Amino acid sequence: MDGRINSEVFKKLFSKSGDVLIRPIKINQNNIIVHLFCVDGLINQELFDTAVFKSLKFDPYLSQCKTERQMMDYLLEGGAYHVFTKEETDYNLLLKYVLSGMVALIFDKEEKAIVYDIRKFEKRSVSEPTEENVMKGSKDSFIEVMRMNTALIRRRIRSEKLVVETLSVGKLSKTDMALIYISDIADSSTVNKIRQIINSIDIDNISTPAFIEEFLVENKHSIFPQIMYTQRPDRVSANLSDGRVVLVVDGIPFAYILPCQLPMLMQSPDDYANHFLIGSSLRIIRYLSMIITLFLPAFYIAATTYQSQMLPVQLALSTQAAKQNVPFSSASEVLGLLISFEILIEAGLRLPKAVGTAMSILGGIVVGQSAVAANLVSPAVVVIVSLAGISGFIMPNQDLSSGIRLTRFILAILAAVGGFFGLVVGLIVLITHLCSLDNYGTAYIWPFVDVEERNIRDTLFRFPIKYFKKGPLKQNDGKAEIE
Repeated sequence: MDGRINSEVFKKLFSKSGDVLIRPIKINQNNIIVHLFCVDGLINQELFDTAVFKSLKFDPYLSQCKTERQMMDYLLEGGAYHVFTKEETDYNLLLKYVLSGMVALIFDKEEKAIVYDIRKFEKRSVSEPTEENVMKGSKDSFIEVMRMNTALIRRRIRSEKLVVETLSVGKLSKTDMALIYISDIADSSTVNKIRQIINSIDIDNISTPAFIEEFLVENKHSIFPQIMYTQRPDRVSANLSDGRVVLVVDGIPFAYILPCQLPMLMQSPDDYANHFLIGSSLRIIRYLSMIITLFLPAFYIAATTYQSQMLPVQLALSTQAAKQNVPFSSASEVLGLLISFEILIEAGLRLPKAVGTAMSILGGIVVGQSAVAANLVSPAVVVIVSLAGISGFIMPNQDLSSGIRLTRFILAILAAVGGFFGLVVGLIVLITHLCSLDNYGTAYIWPFVDVEERNIRDTLFRFPIKYFKKGPLKQNDGKAEIE
């Protein structure tokens, strides 16, 4: 492909594309002709008429220009009625700009172009977050336009140290990304490593968020999330102040936060909007719920199948009485109900909201009661699985909730095979796995493994705000330089 900036080259390149416009415009009596190059539907038509077409046809100074170079100099030095105007000499960059929604004026003799940034994208308004609602706090969330998202972050951190680097990924899609960090707080090695990973991504199209996540996650065989996403600009700004790095992708209505640790995934914006005692109480409830949803089904299987003598006498007798007419073992009951629970969740997600809610109520209540009445499952198992399922929904992060639900299955199977011995083996493997994970030089369960006092003030308990004068990841103290 001819890499010259020439209207004939672009006409040949887009000869089969009806939405790409390449049309000549005669400027003055000197017969200087420039070619308009844009994509119909991506430009702001009103701004184009005012900033581009009107100035070309009715500006008296342009009629005095005798060469294309004089005309370009005049437009670049203030003759263009638009502030975002630049000269472009690179063929590939010009293609990227125009296909992103900009307008180019091609000067064939100079083999150069002037680019106007008058993009217009159909976008939804900044609305309330759908997944991270809070009682007290801001009600705005990210949308699918990257520049709007970076503006929401810049609005909250008005510091010259806030760096917003623009990168591009995808050989065909050329998706824009913004790598955001605070230069004198973020760890330079982490920033450079993330930038290197993004620049090394070699795929055609970034169609889903998982395409980005799989490249950024270092321990790809772990089912636990190692990259945090959020819809809330205030949460992003708080993590930037702590020394973390944020990645905003055009077309994705949330931001990624790195490095990510397990305690981050257990925190909610409500923890900081309420009194520190209330926030700490809510956080403790989440950790207790995580223990319940992980170990309660497995504990019930092990206790009723292998070591029923460990249960209180009345509980053991009532459990055995309820199981007398049930033809299945405790392990079969629990695993079968857990699978049914996952089917109900998946069906509720795929159906429309109104139908999904009705189906969940019908499946959870009617089918559950019918199964108990038909002696297919015992009432105790329904209570155990329901309590474990509800406890799993308390997790603030859905990726963490999915990982915990899968781990719950594995522990239940181990308990069915080996009783409490299998459950303990699963617990040891789980703890060993979590301790072995390293996320961009930081332990996954940090700051539980940190000996520095200031770093453990925001883990299981949320200390008063006066103790958070300095973020936990502020490693550079203003001395590092990002490459």
